[in-house]
Amino acid sequence: MQPNDTFIFLDIEATLIRGKQHIIEIGAQKWSPNNTFESFEQLIKPSKFKKLNQHIQNLTGITTEELLKAPSFHTVIHNFIQFCGGTEGKKVIVTFGEFDRKVLEEEFSRHRLNTDFLYPIVDYQQKYMIEHQMKNQPSLNGLMESLNLENEGQHRALADANSLLKIFDATDGFQIIENQKTNEFIFLLSDMIQKEDVYEISISYISGKVENEYISINEVKTFQRELKFDVREEERLTDEGEPAIVQIHEIHPNEEIKRLLIHLKEHLENKVLISLTGLKSISKIARLHEVSLPKTESITLKHLLKNDFEFFELKATNDLQDFEKILKQFIGKFENLILSEFKKRNLLKNEVKI
Repeated sequence: MQPNDTFIFLDIEATLIRGKQHIIEIGAQKWSPNNTFESFEQLIKPSKFKKLNQHIQNLTGITTEELLKAPSFHTVIHNFIQFCGGTEGKKVIVTFGEFDRKVLEEEFSRHRLNTDFLYPIVDYQQKYMIEHQMKNQPSLNGLMESLNLENEGQHRALADANSLLKIFDATDGFQIIENQKTNEFIFLLSDMIQKEDVYEISISYISGKVENEYISINEVKTFQRELKFDVREEERLTDEGEPAIVQIHEIHPNEEIKRLLIHLKEHLENKVLISLTGLKSISKIARLHEVSLPKTESITLKHLLKNDFEFFELKATNDLQDFEKILKQFIGKFENLILSEFKKRNLLKNEVKI
């Protein structure tokens, strides 16, 4: 297969400077609709740069001297934008993992540049994991080996971009991206709080769909139960190797919760899973009930809002109808953010105006 749009397979190398990641190299392969390929590779001298971390030098082979002679981020990103077809060019950026998007967004913000150029951007590591229902993240090199692909080297931006392109081509990446497009989502909120003799469990979810300029809500459910537990003592070794007595909680599962989790599992297929602060709580509840939720595209609202995140008080109340109204209001509050993120990730089945 060949792309209908221009696809940019991108990798960056970065180093920590004063606690922040700064890009030191951009490498990319462009796959055009006419089935031609073009490469981009450029070192970058970060602002206020003096000396490259020795670990990064050993890992990449890039030296301090090379970076001191390299052009600025402004110069390189201007060249890269032109390489991609300009700011108005229709393209899809493909990365392997969340790191590249995160650092690029931070770098654009640091230099007061409009981030619109970066989107849509697809994390192919996540797409591959969803396709094969993998719980553990595969490495770029590990996938190259498992697919019997020739590796040109690691930890240089262009070499890794080349590896990503090979993996994408070998695994029919265009079809995987197309198959995983969806306008549907489930917003999931869960909590597990230990009390004196029980664990209080609350699980709420909203199923909805991204329409042209708004979100429609299909279903709102809230479920609250208590789980009993027993306490036993067990001897274990501390980090220092000393024996110590620890208390182990043996929590008793609940059949109603298990049925709800199975219902969620069945309805999560080919939907985006949206959470407030992550999936740690629901994952723990699911493991306790021996239910494995499917790997699916996930959006964490706190990560999107970064430092501007406002903790919305979403604690379940005795009046579940009122709480479900609050949940709908909550989705309305972040409607534009959710719509925008669907578009940024190239998720929408049909073109949606944002």
